Amino acid sequence: MHDPNSSSGRDRQAGQGKTTDPAARKLVLGRRERRLLSEAVQVDEELVPSFVRPALLVVAALVVAFLLWASLTHLTEVAHAPGEVIPSGQIKVVQHLDGGQLAAIQVDEGQLVQQGQVLVQMDGAQARADLRQMDSRQASLQLRIERLSAFAEGRAPNFQKVSLASPELIADQQQIYTNQIASMQSTLTVLDRQIDQKQQRIAQLEKQLSVAQEQQKLSTDFLVLRESLAAKKLITRVVLLDAQKAKIAADGEVARLSQELDVVGQERAEVLSRREDSTNQLRRDALAEMGTASAELAEVQEARGRLQSKVDRLDIRAPVAGYVQDLKVATVNQVVQPGAILMQVVPTDAELECEIRISTRDIGYVQVGQPVEVRVSAYDFARYGTAKGELHRISATSVVDDKGEPYFKGWVGLKTPYVGNTPGRYPIRVGMGVDAEILTGEKSLMAYMFKPIVRALESGFRER
Repeated sequence: MHDPNSSSGRDRQAGQGKTTDPAARKLVLGRRERRLLSEAVQVDEELVPSFVRPALLVVAALVVAFLLWASLTHLTEVAHAPGEVIPSGQIKVVQHLDGGQLAAIQVDEGQLVQQGQVLVQMDGAQARADLRQMDSRQASLQLRIERLSAFAEGRAPNFQKVSLASPELIADQQQIYTNQIASMQSTLTVLDRQIDQKQQRIAQLEKQLSVAQEQQKLSTDFLVLRESLAAKKLITRVVLLDAQKAKIAADGEVARLSQELDVVGQERAEVLSRREDSTNQLRRDALAEMGTASAELAEVQEARGRLQSKVDRLDIRAPVAGYVQDLKVATVNQVVQPGAILMQVVPTDAELECEIRISTRDIGYVQVGQPVEVRVSAYDFARYGTAKGELHRISATSVVDDKGEPYFKGWVGLKTPYVGNTPGRYPIRVGMGVDAEILTGEKSLMAYMFKPIVRALESGFRER
């Protein structure tokens, strides 16, 4: 049984009453299609649950909100660069100028040392023996100079002022001084004896001359008297001649004695001159010898200074306070070549920086002055934090590592010598490995999401 108002009944009625007019037929078909579409939509609406439409609206709103958030949210772009911590100042290289054999090693790798602390001791038996020998030679020359100076100045020597002199050396120089004085006194004694003899002869001649002069005066007076008597014819001529003869003899004796006195006086003066010359010559010889000894002493003191420096260098000390690094000696009695590097000392007060290796694929985005976040491998950054820094320098050209891969060197200055927020609790030390994140720029989350698509579109559709 069918309802005459049903669609099938109407279709049959429409079929039975169909017309042959094309326009009318088209009109009938259009009404039919609209009716069928309306009925289909009604059926679909009856089948779809009522909450779907609100859910679709919510999803659409979330998608729009996410796209808006992704467009406004910016993420930092970083370039990762591994490296290590180095001091920004000069690392102090510890060397030994003379070389030799190690006697003791007082430090270990990584040990903190203070300025002046002994790091390594060298075997100094030979150097100290040479220094003692040089000290003895220096003291001997100083004693010799003091002896010669005292002899030249005519004073007693003061050997006690030579601090390094041994009693044996002092006794030797004292004996030499005594013998030297005795030799001079012996020479002077001979001359003084000659002077005394001449002086005695002079005194004797002066007495004889005085007597002769008295005799001369008497003979002169006697001759005057005889001449007066002879003029009066009171005496004979013979008596007058005897008086004249006595006068001539007296004058001759005075002349002879005066001449001899002059000769003896000249001889005495010559002996005195020889005595003075002998004394002066001995002093000149002493001064000349002292000059030679002084020149030799200067050479010895210079050589001793070098030996003293060599002995002082036997104890190799830390030039600055810092940490021992790259210790190259480990065995006592090891032979060290002159000028060989023994270790390095990293100053504790040196500012730290990181030497990093920047990949060639990132170098185009890296610039000096960019902020850097440094993760120290010795500390878990998630637990202890990181250190802030700034890129200070970039190498002009690339270098090649052991694997043959090129990279650029970069240097990051650290703002704090520790990680985290507590100063000094987690210190950064030289040699620690780091992973530096250089902040090269920013990019939106949307750009990150569409980057693979854009890259695929840029590189795609180009093949033949």
